[in-house]
Amino acid sequence: MVNKNTRIDLERITHICDQLASRAGDPASFSLLEEVKNITFPYIKEYEELEASQVLQIQDFSRTLEAIMNVVFKVKKKENQSFCYDLFEGKLSKEIGLTTALVKGKSLEELFTYEQAAFFHHKYALAFSGRTISYKHLYRGRCFETTLSPVEENGKVIEIIGSSVDVTSYEEAEQRLEHMASHDHLTNLPNRNRLQKDLANSSSAGSPFTIIFCNLDRFKYVNDTMGHIAGDQVLLLVAERIQRSLSSKDQLYRLGGDEFVVCLKGMHTQSEIATLGKEILQNIRHPINLLGRQFFITASLGAAQYPKDGSSAARLLTSADVAMHFCKQNGRQNLLFYLPNMNKHYEKVMTLEGDLRQALTRNELYLHYQPKVDVRTGYISGMEALVRWKHPERGTVSPAEFIPVAEETGLINQLDEWVLKEACRQNQEWIEKGYAPERMAINVSANEIQRHDFTENVKRILVESRMDPQYLEIEVTENSVMRHTEQCIQTMQNLKSMGVSLSIDDFGTGYSSLSYLRQFPIHYLKIDQAFIKGVLTDPSDAEMVKAMIQLAEAFKLEVVAEGIEDQEVLDFLKENECAYYQGYHFSKPLPPHEMEKLLIKKQTYT
Repeated sequence: MVNKNTRIDLERITHICDQLASRAGDPASFSLLEEVKNITFPYIKEYEELEASQVLQIQDFSRTLEAIMNVVFKVKKKENQSFCYDLFEGKLSKEIGLTTALVKGKSLEELFTYEQAAFFHHKYALAFSGRTISYKHLYRGRCFETTLSPVEENGKVIEIIGSSVDVTSYEEAEQRLEHMASHDHLTNLPNRNRLQKDLANSSSAGSPFTIIFCNLDRFKYVNDTMGHIAGDQVLLLVAERIQRSLSSKDQLYRLGGDEFVVCLKGMHTQSEIATLGKEILQNIRHPINLLGRQFFITASLGAAQYPKDGSSAARLLTSADVAMHFCKQNGRQNLLFYLPNMNKHYEKVMTLEGDLRQALTRNELYLHYQPKVDVRTGYISGMEALVRWKHPERGTVSPAEFIPVAEETGLINQLDEWVLKEACRQNQEWIEKGYAPERMAINVSANEIQRHDFTENVKRILVESRMDPQYLEIEVTENSVMRHTEQCIQTMQNLKSMGVSLSIDDFGTGYSSLSYLRQFPIHYLKIDQAFIKGVLTDPSDAEMVKAMIQLAEAFKLEVVAEGIEDQEVLDFLKENECAYYQGYHFSKPLPPHEMEKLLIKKQTYT
């Protein structure tokens, strides 16, 4: 800036220069030159200091750019509307090989692939329109987040300033979190959240697809008898076996627990789906060898098709779930297609819970008694109490229908206690009437035997009914005692010390080990009727029953065979020295007044 002093100095210099011109060669001119030097020296010094300062600022700016961890760049527009870089600095720029020295003045096509150049050209064009934009992109295997800011002069964008940050680690972490949120941690299969999103997308697209709901049968027994670590290994194996049956277009999901879902994209006939279901079931039920044991697992499948069986993802999944539960209630180890009438059946099962709660308070439940008979003598040697239900509207409800509902809803504990009270009351009534005392067997659920106060409840009920403990027999299924085994053994020992007899029901159907069986303080083994029915036709069943009788003898236990319906089977039991039996061959379960007649007559059959 030219100030007043500067103008005066300039006028003096001009005047001196004129004098120098007129005195060329005059020695006096030297004094005039010295005067010019004295006048101009401060300005020359100021200019030099300013120039040095500017050089330092440029150097400092360069060091700042070099020290920046990320990328800073400038983009200019050429006359032909193409773009080039005027600046590309920052530590990150050196890492990716893009520096000012390399990129300055070069077109995008000279630096990048055709696709990359087209992408950047589009973004830079948006920024030159006056917009500040941000975007993510990949370059040399890294993910960058870039922001473009337009620089305006006189209302026109003259260049854009860009900054890029390496967000690769954040993207990877985000992807991991997304994967964790959408995948099962055990099997690494897509989970319920992912299934719901995928089904919603498929249904929105309107394309046909099919889902198969898969639930393992009695998987809880594996966890209870072998532990959850072994259970996890079984789930991994089952997932692998299901996957073998699927094509690359099909997708398998794990919803949690022992529930899986298969999604088949595109149109499939029921015949094709049934064939696939059969293959899945066959793969699942192959033998499993784990922890020194060999066992088998089966599954129940329910299939539903979009849009026929549900117009939304949620509705379709519900339909497949209903079909799967219907399969479980009708034999298991099969695939059933959803049908509208299944809803009515399912709703009936749901309302059964409320009705059962009322039945416990309205005296709708009652007991029948099935005699236990001595194989050698034909005399009655005890009886088993079996619960029955007379519904006020539906009539008699099968135990096979309401007991599973009681177990699922937690009503089984109330039901067990009611049966125990009523059976003890009735047996004591017969004893007080003068009938020969017989031992009353009562089947107790797995939930009840595991309760810490079960022994005290039994003791209380015996006191209330005034029945001697020696006339009570507690039956627990093989699978029941294999859950929380140590606790069950302690409970059974407490009951035995009271004088109560104990038996293992449905023997041969569970996962018990002989080492545990030896520890159980039991008196009887009851062989499940599934083995008994085949002793005359299936040699393997006959050998199995013989082995069970011999095993019981080795453990000094007596055997009760269930489900005896004809003389030939009874003869087989006699020949193999089975101690007792129950079944229609002697008597079906009887109401109290009918059972009382047998107690009076002491009727025998040989």
